[in-house]
Amino acid sequence: MSSFVSNFGPEVDKPEILTILENLSKIHAISAEDLYIKWEQFSIGKNETHTEYSLRNLDQFKQFLQQQVEKHAKSISSPIIKNKSNNPSSSLKKPRSLRPLNASPMFGIPLNSSPRTPLLKKRKLASANQTNLNGNTPNGAKLEFNNGNDSNSDIKMEQEQGSERPPASDIIDNETSTVSVKSEITFDSANTSAINNMSNVKIEPGEDTFGKILDSLNPENMDVSTGLNLNILKGLESNSDKNRENKVKIAPFYDPQKYKFRTMRQNLIDASDVLDEQIEIFTKIIQEHYNLSPNQFSDPTIQSQSEIYTVGRIVPDSPTFEGRLNTESIALETSRILGIGRRVRLDLSNIKELSLFCGQIVGLRGKNANNENFLVDEILSLPYPDAPVSTEEEIKGFQENFNNETMKVIVTSGPYFSETNIDMTPLIDFVDKINNQVKPHVVIMFGPFIDLTNPLISSGSIPTFPNLKIQPKTLDELFTKVMTPILKTINSQIQVILIPCTRDALSQHASYPQDSFDRKQLQLPKNFKCFTNPSTFQLNETFFGCSNVDIFKDLKEVTKGGETSSRNRFDRISEHILQQRRYYPIFPGGTRNVKIDKEKKIFKHIAGADLEVPYLGLTEFVGNVTPDVMIFPSEMPRFARVIQNVIMINPGRFIKQKGGKGTFAQITITKPSLEDDKLTKMENDDESVYLHNVWKRARVDLVST
Repeated sequence: MSSFVSNFGPEVDKPEILTILENLSKIHAISAEDLYIKWEQFSIGKNETHTEYSLRNLDQFKQFLQQQVEKHAKSISSPIIKNKSNNPSSSLKKPRSLRPLNASPMFGIPLNSSPRTPLLKKRKLASANQTNLNGNTPNGAKLEFNNGNDSNSDIKMEQEQGSERPPASDIIDNETSTVSVKSEITFDSANTSAINNMSNVKIEPGEDTFGKILDSLNPENMDVSTGLNLNILKGLESNSDKNRENKVKIAPFYDPQKYKFRTMRQNLIDASDVLDEQIEIFTKIIQEHYNLSPNQFSDPTIQSQSEIYTVGRIVPDSPTFEGRLNTESIALETSRILGIGRRVRLDLSNIKELSLFCGQIVGLRGKNANNENFLVDEILSLPYPDAPVSTEEEIKGFQENFNNETMKVIVTSGPYFSETNIDMTPLIDFVDKINNQVKPHVVIMFGPFIDLTNPLISSGSIPTFPNLKIQPKTLDELFTKVMTPILKTINSQIQVILIPCTRDALSQHASYPQDSFDRKQLQLPKNFKCFTNPSTFQLNETFFGCSNVDIFKDLKEVTKGGETSSRNRFDRISEHILQQRRYYPIFPGGTRNVKIDKEKKIFKHIAGADLEVPYLGLTEFVGNVTPDVMIFPSEMPRFARVIQNVIMINPGRFIKQKGGKGTFAQITITKPSLEDDKLTKMENDDESVYLHNVWKRARVDLVST
């Protein structure tokens, strides 16, 4: 009985209601959770956001369940409907997909079923006189998946008047000959299971919440950019190749060859060299910043009555420590030169304000008087790296190229389908809105695109796709046959950047730092660019830094002092990232485990940062320069903040775990101008340079999908 209360809520905690629900569960052989999903379908069918658990409604619910059973039985007994068209030239046959009402509207199978051979023989959607060898359909046919009152859920081909024929490359996969008509794909989403699972989102019937601004940074400074004028660009296509060039110039700032190392081949010597080098680099930075001589630095593990300076890495005081750090369990790991790599416990009793975490490089002032603890008198504040600059000539070049427009960038973070249903409807709707409403110059899409930790993917419960002649046999084909056709519909004038995740099934590189996707292997057009994780690149004059590891969730810091603890946690972590000059300064990296045996404490590794320690140098800021905009997708609440003149963004999930609407980030950046005061002039020995000050001339909106 408790399972019904936990799913339906405390309103059903009545003997007569619980008895009815229990009987329905036994009669239809479904769990309490599945019964609740049926109830949500029943509620949506009545156009009610919340249906009262009354005896009258429960009687109607019984009839609803019985109708579902009868419709399903009828569809099995007569799987093929003859074509009743009076038009002799039309020989289109409608295959009826066998599926219950709670299945995906796109894929036609139950949510938790395993892959299986379809009961019906696959039939061509059209005869030879309607579909040519290239897969083109006449007059821009439209695939419509109808889930309303049509119990057959037939696939309909409708003629669109005045619609253009999509290019053949967008319709057919030449390698697998899988036809996928994409000139316009529409879904009746009112009864889809994706909507049924949105228990935490209230959606009124007919309400479209896409584009609703949930939070904004600098909204008073400027309006949202109008984006690309696709009509003008389309008219210029026939003039010259130069006119077809996108106004936003993308320039990556990393060597892609360095990311093509072999994973799972870590050498302990190489790993220790990298970790030791990190301490040595910061030793030099602290010496220069505080004008200290090398003689003032000493080994903190040696007993001494004199005050010294030292640099090291924050670690637990015990190698077997697995819990969270506290002020009594912190030690300092030294470098080979300074302390032969030994560790010493830290006494932080004299420090009033602090924020420390495992892997953090710190500079300390204190002494080891008792040969047991290093008494810390001061934690040295690390200097922030330099900001990027541009010359006057470069600024003028960006002005001429960008005319009087603002740059519009959209940022999304996967997964792109829920954990309960592989439904691409949200992604299809998003692409349609991108083309027709948002019209950004650049779209930055973070993975995972196919999440290995998704229960449907990890269990192998991949659905069959009625609109595909050849079903995907691998996870790579799941992307190329299902997601690639959707992404291809993004307007070719919009540039798209793909950044992988360590949980991506598409990536052959499952550790961090991570190599980029292969664009050709994913069968994506040339307006798509695949970058590494992490990556630093330039959009016009603006430097972007992107890292697709959840630093805001993994960084478990120790805080002390009211002023430090009262500050926003995202602000503290952002400052740590900037001071440590690395996209992921935690060591060891965060992990996600599942306990297999409670008694023996055996865990199974699911996901995590999976650091490739010998190559952690690739996670450092390029040229010790801070990007203008830094993007860190995280499971933590979305945010956009300015930290030390750097815009820090977490766009939030594109879709929630149970299928609820997610968020994305919309960035508007005005062109750089030498006439206003938004650029700071810096005098250099050779020539004058200007700070970009993007945080002054940018607006960030966190928008509902």
